[in-house]
Amino acid sequence: MEQSALIEIGLPAAVFIIMAGIGLTLAPSDFQRVVMRPKALIWGIVAALLLLPLAGMSIAMFMDLPSEIAVGLVIVAACPIGTTSSLFSYLGRGDLALSIALSALGCLVAIATLPLFANFAIERFSDGDIRVYLPVLRTIGMMLAVILLPVILGMWIRHKIPAFATRAEKMVGAFGLVVLVVLIVGIGISVYGRWAEILVSAGPAVVVLVFCGVAIGFLGSRLLRLSPAEAMAVTTSISIRNAAVGMLLAITMMNSPEIAVPPALFGLLMYVVGFGLVAYGRMTIKPTA
Repeated sequence: MEQSALIEIGLPAAVFIIMAGIGLTLAPSDFQRVVMRPKALIWGIVAALLLLPLAGMSIAMFMDLPSEIAVGLVIVAACPIGTTSSLFSYLGRGDLALSIALSALGCLVAIATLPLFANFAIERFSDGDIRVYLPVLRTIGMMLAVILLPVILGMWIRHKIPAFATRAEKMVGAFGLVVLVVLIVGIGISVYGRWAEILVSAGPAVVVLVFCGVAIGFLGSRLLRLSPAEAMAVTTSISIRNAAVGMLLAITMMNSPEIAVPPALFGLLMYVVGFGLVAYGRMTIKPTA
């Protein structure tokens, strides 16, 4: 796919703005909760950024996916926790403080884990079909630029101009949804000639991955005897991923709209699952006083 300036410049800029939106919701005190809730936080990070990518690898192997779809599935499974996971956790009566801490720490951890999982998936599934590798240091640098720096900027704005941060947070959330829709439409146009074939091969795998995330979140939290509110926060963090980052890597660094298809499908389906989690949480978790 021939890259345009809109994709090369516009897509990273859009992801930068979305990640700044996370920063607008964070304060330094949120990081103190890491010490206060170590068991739930550690479990959430391990489940979201280690177990789900491993589940993606297993699904790709078991379903014998085409190489591009397999790599895209692993990439979206390894993406940072989504910008709206805290919102879904809040609406579903989850532990909001834990959800915010998971989002913040998850962004930092994903900077290192995502390029490693992506390259491992390319090595495992490409069979010579995919010749592009993600240079780890360059990818980490790119993710620092579009994940860590905007989060810090957002936190600085919240600290210095809290009233503006409150207003901007809502606008950034809406902007993120628009960007996701535009990306999905653009990817659909890029693979127009093969969209039916790709949808058939990628759709079931993405559905299985999404529901694996829900199962990992609830079952693991039950085994660890987390509270229902903590379990909801962990499960939404696993299920709601920043699919735009996966699409960014696939399109701008790997020049492959086919690899971007699983993140695009996941980006749609995760909202359906998110609203399902909200309904479940409101039916089963008692509101706090």
